[in-house]
Amino acid sequence: MTRSAWIATEAIDLPAMLASVNAPAHGAVASFVGQVRDHDPEATGEVVALRYSCHPDAQQFIEQVLARTVAAHDPEGTTDVSATHRIGDLDVGDLALVVVVGSAHRDLAFTLCRAVVEAIKHELPVWKQQFVADGTHAWSGLSC
Repeated sequence: MTRSAWIATEAIDLPAMLASVNAPAHGAVASFVGQVRDHDPEATGEVVALRYSCHPDAQQFIEQVLARTVAAHDPEGTTDVSATHRIGDLDVGDLALVVVVGSAHRDLAFTLCRAVVEAIKHELPVWKQQFVADGTHAWSGLSC
């Protein structure tokens, strides 16, 4: 089955990611599309943009996170999974993290999609600098 994990510097191609998990054996495709929002509890006002930066080995980390998470939830290896986290400068509405899972059944598709998202959010060394309308900025994710 297909497994792909990427750190991207360009816009995430959602249709291409969905196509990457399309297979005749799959009766379910689950997806998570995380996009930049205009507010955050760690920002002091309206968020207008953000910058993601990452550890130099982030590509290796995301591949390992995906492999480990898929192995834990799909030991038979029946799913197709693709995950991409974007870095660099993003505007409100831009896609920041996309995970798609193709599976024969919805339960595994939903479960694995959520598990991959949570693992990436908790384990990937990515840091977010949020820019606020008043010109200030705030960092989050510095604990990774």
